[in-house]
Amino acid sequence: MMKYFNVTQEEIDKKMFNIFVGISVGNKLLTPELAKRYVEWAHKYTKDNALILIADEIDAINWQVFRGSSEEEALVKAREKGYQVAGMFDKAKRTLARETDDPTYITNVHTLFWEDIKNPGFEHVREILIEQYKTNNNFKKAVLHFVNKYIEFRQVEVKEDDKDRLASYIISELPTLLGGLLWNNTLYNLILYPTYVTSGMSQFVLDIRGGKYFDFSIIPMRQIAVMVEDYIKELEGLSKLDT
Repeated sequence: MMKYFNVTQEEIDKKMFNIFVGISVGNKLLTPELAKRYVEWAHKYTKDNALILIADEIDAINWQVFRGSSEEEALVKAREKGYQVAGMFDKAKRTLARETDDPTYITNVHTLFWEDIKNPGFEHVREILIEQYKTNNNFKKAVLHFVNKYIEFRQVEVKEDDKDRLASYIISELPTLLGGLLWNNTLYNLILYPTYVTSGMSQFVLDIRGGKYFDFSIIPMRQIAVMVEDYIKELEGLSKLDT
């Protein structure tokens, strides 16, 4: 089930946006079937090209907090998982290209890793959000709301100082949710955001833009991105990534 935020089905049908799909490597319900569906959807509705963004590097935080890995070991593990997920999407693209006799599934849908999207603009916005987290109690509480929901979902106990580390995951992805991402001189400004349940993240993004937590004008944005949340659930018989 998909839900639209700040965008309509008509606008999507008209292919008004370049699309990127944000993929968490820790998503236990990600399957080859879902990967294929996301590639097919992005290819169908994107304006020109589409991206599959693998959030590998920032997932190292989860390995440190939940697995007790060292910083170096966690980054290695996260990137290994990222390569595994990227392989799933590359196979989906090849399969769709073969089934439809349409090579643009390969040429127009690109798979990126987190390192590929980091640029001075991205880092500048992230630094602003980090400063807001440190100094703005209302914004910090809002971010920790998502951290606590995730901890509850994982059914584990987490030390208070580790919550700040988990918050850095959310802060790192917020620049892409607020303004999309710029890659290869193209702005990708519609985000397909897979999530387990109605997370509230898209509404949080809209609230930030609306000035609920701070004056949004302090964040330089070329264009506001729009979001589509896809609420995924466990489907019987679908294979999962190893955890």
